[in-house]
Amino acid sequence: MLIDCHVHINNYDSNTHKPASETAGELFANMARVGVDHAVVLTSYQVSPHRPHVDEVIELFGDDPRISIIEGLRWRGEGERTDLFRMEERIRDGLVKGIKLYPGYENYAINDASLEAIFHIAGKYDVPVMIHTGDTYATRAKVRQAHPLLVDDIAVDFPNVKFVLCHLGNPWFQDAAQVLYKNDNVYADISGLTLGDFHYEFERYMVQRVKDMIMYMGDPGKQLMYGTDWPLAGMGTYLKFFNGLELPDEAKENIAWRTAARLFRINTDALAPGKTASS
Repeated sequence: MLIDCHVHINNYDSNTHKPASETAGELFANMARVGVDHAVVLTSYQVSPHRPHVDEVIELFGDDPRISIIEGLRWRGEGERTDLFRMEERIRDGLVKGIKLYPGYENYAINDASLEAIFHIAGKYDVPVMIHTGDTYATRAKVRQAHPLLVDDIAVDFPNVKFVLCHLGNPWFQDAAQVLYKNDNVYADISGLTLGDFHYEFERYMVQRVKDMIMYMGDPGKQLMYGTDWPLAGMGTYLKFFNGLELPDEAKENIAWRTAARLFRINTDALAPGKTASS
């Protein structure tokens, strides 16, 4: 089984007008081609013709067993901010399985004190908080605010909340490894380490960086999860990258799907043959 715990249905080509339903169709086609059984869709901190509102995403996917939804938080900047009461209702009703923070993209740091209310909601319903860490897609973002070491602050202050370091804190892999090694309530996905497809030399470089993290952490299967950041990264090239890590079978299975299934409460029984991404 394979769970991709980090995908989007945003349209990143602002010159192309593409409805979310079309991107969703492309997502399912890519899942079927690569063999992804379930995908966790993260909504954006922005709402625009290219980035659908979480309510639209919920309506689009309905109760499809192949999809879980994480709600992106709009916390600072221009535009309508996330209504915490509505977000809590969506979490309570099981419509979304967690919260995604975009520090650096918006003008706040991971350990910003104003986020306390967000963490209390996550703890109340035992849903994970996914956090963008490391390099940013937007050049106007402030990378320092997304440094993975800042996750240690909130992991210590909110021990009942499960946090996910998205993108392994790239390029601060060693810092991310220390945060993971120290805090049992911190997880990470391996998504977004490239744009498009990996090139050979860069893939070898990234494989070694992730292997170094695993050596430091000890048991990667407890906290690491497979993810791609599709459509920014290709699903096929990412599966090749993952296989290149040459992990022991048990750790590979845990990273591929077991850890994500537990964290996001994914009903894997519904993903029996005939109900996978190929259906």
